[in-house]
Amino acid sequence: MDFELTEAQRELRALAAEVAEREFRPRAARWDENEEYPEENLAVLAKQGFTGLTVPEEFGGLGVGDIEAALVLEEIARVCLSTAVLCQLHLNGPPRAIDAFGSDDLKERYLPRVAAGDCLIGIGMTEPDAGSDAMNMRAKLRRTPEGLRLDAYKNMVTAGHKAQAYFVVARFDGAGDRAIGAMLVPAGAPGSEVSKVHKKMGLRGVPEAEVAFDNTPVDEADIILEGDGDGQAMRTILGQFNHERLGNAAMCTGVADGALDESIRYAQERTVGGKRIIELQGIAWKLAEMSTKVEAARLMVWRACAAADAAGHGVSPPAIDVARAKWFANIVAQEVCNEAIQIHGGYGYTREFPVERMFRDVRGLAIGAGTVEVQKNLIGRLLDKEGPRPRP
Repeated sequence: MDFELTEAQRELRALAAEVAEREFRPRAARWDENEEYPEENLAVLAKQGFTGLTVPEEFGGLGVGDIEAALVLEEIARVCLSTAVLCQLHLNGPPRAIDAFGSDDLKERYLPRVAAGDCLIGIGMTEPDAGSDAMNMRAKLRRTPEGLRLDAYKNMVTAGHKAQAYFVVARFDGAGDRAIGAMLVPAGAPGSEVSKVHKKMGLRGVPEAEVAFDNTPVDEADIILEGDGDGQAMRTILGQFNHERLGNAAMCTGVADGALDESIRYAQERTVGGKRIIELQGIAWKLAEMSTKVEAARLMVWRACAAADAAGHGVSPPAIDVARAKWFANIVAQEVCNEAIQIHGGYGYTREFPVERMFRDVRGLAIGAGTVEVQKNLIGRLLDKEGPRPRP
């Protein structure tokens, strides 16, 4: 059992940390205060090659795995979660699905642009009546004499107002209730529009948009997975989005680690009665618990990433490992950021220190990519299916 990173992985992690400190930390509060899309940071991500980390080399990327993606996302999230989410949209989710299941034509049209940072693909899955329960979605792809037509209303499309294309999950009309598949729809296609941009509690640099598709034409060549009667396509789609869940967990670990560092720094500098508060048992115990939780979350994420990389190209990462890592990292991030505010006292509740922003930002990650409740339900079902683990 080896928990050591390779030299290449350590170098990548160090580069991500250096870029994050130099480029992203100074601007992190700006995106939040102004509710401004981090366009400048996207240019930096592209220049450093981070937007193409998981894109295969033949399409202009670096072709690395989940562990490398997690290392980069964690370091960026330590200082600016809005920028980390922007990077995540290029590394996991739609680009992974295109690479694993898309035609050669789709790969050639989209993946080089994703790698270059020129094509953000919004995820059109959630609907007002179908969030975690995707089987209740109403989006429908119809076959008409004029060709394929899409009717859908997708909400909570992260950075959907800035997307160049949408990965839309919809029912394939006439193929059965479980026939849910996926397609790509270029932004600005006839009948499509961004109908609303939500104002959020946190992650204000990458808001959620609502995108409507009304009789929107879809090219046959833009279908990634066609819906089938037994629901296999939908299971395949959800399996590939385990990469996104791993990225989510890595970002949570990064935010928690950043909040921990801010708390240690503050506790070392803040004095009460001539004594640094880090010397007070109540504060020291908080920091001890916070650091242990962060390390535990990191180990769970790395273990799940290693299992995902071992599974091979195009294979869904192990669902139970991913669900455990995401659920635990989601909870740890909230707990650690909450304690960070407590350690900072009244100052922690002001915008003078970043822990207030971290607390608001990370809260959304326990909802996106499958809520913590959904992850626990999945773990329970898999434990029931697999039974007790055999012992050596």
